[in-house]
Amino acid sequence: MLNQTAIYALRAMGFLAQRKDNEPVLSSTIAEEMDIPRNFLSKIFNRLVQTGFIQAIRGRNGGVALNKPASQIKLYEVVQLFMKIDDFKKCFLGINGCDGKCGLHTQWRIIAEQFDKLLNETTIDQIL
Repeated sequence: MLNQTAIYALRAMGFLAQRKDNEPVLSSTIAEEMDIPRNFLSKIFNRLVQTGFIQAIRGRNGGVALNKPASQIKLYEVVQLFMKIDDFKKCFLGINGCDGKCGLHTQWRIIAEQFDKLLNETTIDQIL
């Protein structure tokens, strides 16, 4: 259900969260360890820095690190930066103005609500 960018972002955030010392890590190390293309990870990190989830430290001992505790970062907050989560709340068949009578509406609504709940109730530290 998640696009590749959101998956990579969560994996990278999880990598940073598992570090007890919160010391900066080179993005190349994360890319290699998590099997994420370096250029792609760089773009993801740029977005995460802009939104304040991570900090980029320059210099000899530089790298990236979480900017706040992983227990305070909900999956929803990260995922919504890289995909439109509200698209999952729409009609499964893509019918504009769906009145709820399409064949899959009720079943899809249950799945969409559970997905939304999962993202909003799970924090980065819980995916380790």
